[in-house]
Amino acid sequence: MQYFQNTVDLKQWAFEDDVVVTNTNGVYSFQSAAGIPLNVPTTLVPYSIPASVLLAAAQMAQITSLSQAYATACLAPVSYTSKGNITKTYQADQNSIDNLTWMLLTFSSAQTTPSGFYWIALDNTQVPFTFADLQGLAAALGTQGASAFAQFQLLKAQVKAATTVADVQAIVWS
Repeated sequence: MQYFQNTVDLKQWAFEDDVVVTNTNGVYSFQSAAGIPLNVPTTLVPYSIPASVLLAAAQMAQITSLSQAYATACLAPVSYTSKGNITKTYQADQNSIDNLTWMLLTFSSAQTTPSGFYWIALDNTQVPFTFADLQGLAAALGTQGASAFAQFQLLKAQVKAATTVADVQAIVWS
């Protein structure tokens, strides 16, 4: 991008890199890549965006990217080994968490699941589940979420402490 500022109203203008800029005795003219003159004020002069503004914009963009990675990490399927010693992977999407929460609430007073109760694994296997299995799966999901949250907070702090755009962009979810 090429940046200019209007000396009359101090508004900034941004042009794509393929815009041809010509300086004739201190007056800048602008043409599209196809050579078509652009209708812009003749009072534009080159402008450099302050480093602090660039840094703040990079930090905001990186935190947004990290936030999306955090959300994805929280929704990643988890592995859990049931009390029947069956290890399977289970979904961690919001609907699955809501269902698990509902089942824990439903069976909390009895602290047991009905005979034949099962939970559906990611591969659609019906895995026999006890109340303790519901609690164990909830703990596995909670551990995953807590770990992802801790990583997100750490990376956000690193982004906020970074002093260059390059340093900010080097902080990624892993």
